[in-house]
Amino acid sequence: MDTLQKELIREVEMGPFKHSVDDGLDLRKAAFECMYTLLGTCLDRLDVFEFLRHVEDGLRDHYDIKMLTYLMCARLAQLCPTVVLQRLESLVEPLRATCTMKVKANSVKQEYEKQDELKRSALRAAAALLQIPEADKNPHLMDFVTQIKSLPDLQPIFESILKDSSGGAVDTNLMDQS
Repeated sequence: MDTLQKELIREVEMGPFKHSVDDGLDLRKAAFECMYTLLGTCLDRLDVFEFLRHVEDGLRDHYDIKMLTYLMCARLAQLCPTVVLQRLESLVEPLRATCTMKVKANSVKQEYEKQDELKRSALRAAAALLQIPEADKNPHLMDFVTQIKSLPDLQPIFESILKDSSGGAVDTNLMDQS
């Protein structure tokens, strides 16, 4: 799979501003959308460990790809919890990075909104990981949950997600990313 390749990123000048353009983004998005589809159509034919390695890469990628990989994390937690449990540490760290990332003070409203969406989706993925039997024995995940619950901006969102998911399983078939 085509992971982030530095040679496909170029800088374009737009007036006084410099803007990065990632020429590989569309291809990576298509690849991650295919991966999401594979989860629902032929999981039995996938090497789930290799699949998870690519999901981990996606957790550190562009906004659109992160949103897809958060959905995949939640879906994988339901479909193959034992495998996900073995890779929990490498899934938790990028989720933590997203949830604790701060938007620059001079950012536009759209940047704040995108960051909020990323955080909500990352928190949904964390809530799904918590549903895995024995996940509460994983120190990395539990440390992350403790951190979430100690942050005033994340705690109410996370509690709401947990409350919604306790009424039934988190429905990861919905591609709603709000």
